[in-house]
Amino acid sequence: MNLSSSTEKILMATALVFAFAVCIIGGISVSVTNQGRVILGVQSGGQTLAGMTEDEVRRFFLEKARARMKKPALAVTYGAQHWDIQAADIDLTPAVEQAVSEAYGCGRQGNLLENTLTQMRVALFGKDIALSGTYSDEKLQAKLQAIAASLARAPKSASLTLSPQGNVERHAAHTGRTADAAALRDAVAPKLTALALTVRAEIPVAETPPPVTDDDLAAIDGVLARYETHYSPGSRGQNIAIAAGKLSGSLVKPNGIFSFNDTVGARTAAAGYRIAGVILDGQLADGIGGGVCQVSSTLYNAILLAGLTPTARTSHALPSAYCPPGLDATVADGQIDLQFRNPLAHSVYLLTSADGHTLTVYVLGTRADLGGKTIQLESDGGRLHPSVYRLYLAGGQVVEREFLHTDSYST
Repeated sequence: MNLSSSTEKILMATALVFAFAVCIIGGISVSVTNQGRVILGVQSGGQTLAGMTEDEVRRFFLEKARARMKKPALAVTYGAQHWDIQAADIDLTPAVEQAVSEAYGCGRQGNLLENTLTQMRVALFGKDIALSGTYSDEKLQAKLQAIAASLARAPKSASLTLSPQGNVERHAAHTGRTADAAALRDAVAPKLTALALTVRAEIPVAETPPPVTDDDLAAIDGVLARYETHYSPGSRGQNIAIAAGKLSGSLVKPNGIFSFNDTVGARTAAAGYRIAGVILDGQLADGIGGGVCQVSSTLYNAILLAGLTPTARTSHALPSAYCPPGLDATVADGQIDLQFRNPLAHSVYLLTSADGHTLTVYVLGTRADLGGKTIQLESDGGRLHPSVYRLYLAGGQVVEREFLHTDSYST
């Protein structure tokens, strides 16, 4: 049976009026039911708060706060290490009154129509009230930065020393560590605010490998060569000690190139160097860093005796008093360098000793790399025009004679 258009309109209007009336009556009913109490549908963490008075809600959240605050606020770990941060350490405080106001005030904070609609919506779909907290971000950051500082460690290279008996002694490397307190703070802050105690987190740590690792030195088993020269205490002696100290601990890998100037650095007063005797333009003079050339010359002799290959070397204008003619090596900041290459199968390691009277340079390496040979240096041609040779001996016999260079000195 077909209804007329006017009849359909009447039925639709009647239905709307009826639905509106039901809503109004239902809203009034809900409002009357919730008078002075938390409205239907309000809960906290799965526990209903509906029907509670404001004081009962307060007691509920106070008890929840007491239970949570019995635990440490934050537990920070790094590996086996552990740090507990208590609520009092960061002024962590549950926002009880805020939760009470949100729970009890739900459906009561607007006009009559707004409140009615809110109460109906919450009755149908529910509303969860979370207990949150506040804390001192400044105190939290201070605590986390203190933990980060306790973990901080600069990388340390593996190193070698010689025992009094001349044996190689090994000292292990360790990686550097930098803990990221800011990243940890960002990760835990929302959980602390939500009072999700105890918040557990591992502090992020970045590791920095050491420049020289234990593996880099693993094959080194003895002294390939040593060379010593002598000097007197004083300003020149201090310069020698500073430069020798910079040299010590240098590692040169197979086919690696070593630069004296890059390793020792500029000879300046700021670096501790003093004015002492130097050879300048073929004349004896005073200059900052006088004596450093004795270190480079001592190194030059040591690397020749260890079978290493010089790639940049310049003689003085005058013969030196501390080493034979033809076996000196002058250096100057940014101008003249001593360099050598390591042609051996394994790395070599430099050690120095400067005791105020004797400067010694040791070249440590893998003894098998020399194939059982020993090395000697030889020169001929006199004091002003020496030619230098490197002799390789096996069983006391010369098996190879290598020409190195011929120098010419001023008188």
